[in-house]
Amino acid sequence: MEERKRRSSSRQSRSTGSARGARNNSANTDNNNQRKKRKKKPFYMDKRRRMLAILAAVAVLILACIIGFATRRNGSEVLVNGESAGVINTRKITETDITNNVTALIAEQVGTNVQIMDDIKLKGVHVSAKTQAVAPEAMFTKLRDTVAYNIEAYAIAVNGNVIVTLPNQEAANTVLQYLNDKYTPEGVENVSISYSEDVQIVTQFVDASTVMTVEAAENKITAGETVTATHTVKSGEYLQYIASSYGMTLQEVYELNPKLNSTPNIYVGEELTVRQTKPLINVKATVTTTETETIPKETEYQYDNTKSKSYRKVVQQGSDGTQQVTKETVYINGTLDSENNVSSSTVKEAVKEIVMIGTN
Repeated sequence: MEERKRRSSSRQSRSTGSARGARNNSANTDNNNQRKKRKKKPFYMDKRRRMLAILAAVAVLILACIIGFATRRNGSEVLVNGESAGVINTRKITETDITNNVTALIAEQVGTNVQIMDDIKLKGVHVSAKTQAVAPEAMFTKLRDTVAYNIEAYAIAVNGNVIVTLPNQEAANTVLQYLNDKYTPEGVENVSISYSEDVQIVTQFVDASTVMTVEAAENKITAGETVTATHTVKSGEYLQYIASSYGMTLQEVYELNPKLNSTPNIYVGEELTVRQTKPLINVKATVTTTETETIPKETEYQYDNTKSKSYRKVVQQGSDGTQQVTKETVYINGTLDSENNVSSSTVKEAVKEIVMIGTN
């Protein structure tokens, strides 16, 4: 009996345990399902967020492309001395390209080399349908007619200082040849021309307004420049004589020497300020001549006390000799400056003449 009760109690316990285990298994299954659902939900959320982020990035990229295209620098603004001269419809050009092309156009127009003096710069800009942009060639033409430039000219420089500027080397040579001819003595041969100063023809870029004609340059050089100088009074000189010697009037002498207004008398050794014309170029003409000159004969007297005082006889006939003398005569601006014998050679020796004279 007791054995039956124990078996029955055991069966009930197993039944109860099975039921409880079933319930526990069911609960665990539900919990697992819920956890799986919770795990699946964040995955779907992350995917959605990623898609939205990708779409947003694409939209931003597209917008940036649109803005970049609408504002891209596809043209060049030309600045001359900081001021806008217009816009060129390309970026494929440099400041050097513009300078070289404009320089070539101006040189072709004026017939000589030129140097652009204005500062030309480029700035990248966006060219839209409303922008008044032009082709590079049109801009070159515009700048040709508006930029400042200097032209290549030929200057005559004296001791490094430019005195006249001419359009070309031929004109400069013509001016110097004019001076050479003007100050070369007439009718002479074997003349060489030089200058007391260092005279050179040099090239330089200058403003076109400073270029002179040949005639104007010749007149300026021959006229010289007016400078002041100091004159020391010598014995026998008087004011009128001094004024005239410098091509001045008495009034001009008084103006340069105010002290003379109170004391008009001058004395030897006094220094006066005068005005004189100084040549811009001193032309030195050296004339070389060869002349035949006579070498005078010498006469020797011998005395004979056996002959009367009236006795006089040529015992050896003498004769003059000849020699060739080379001379250099220097003229400064047409005025004789110096004359020197530079060499001589004997053509015929002179023969001494001997004369016998009585002394008795």
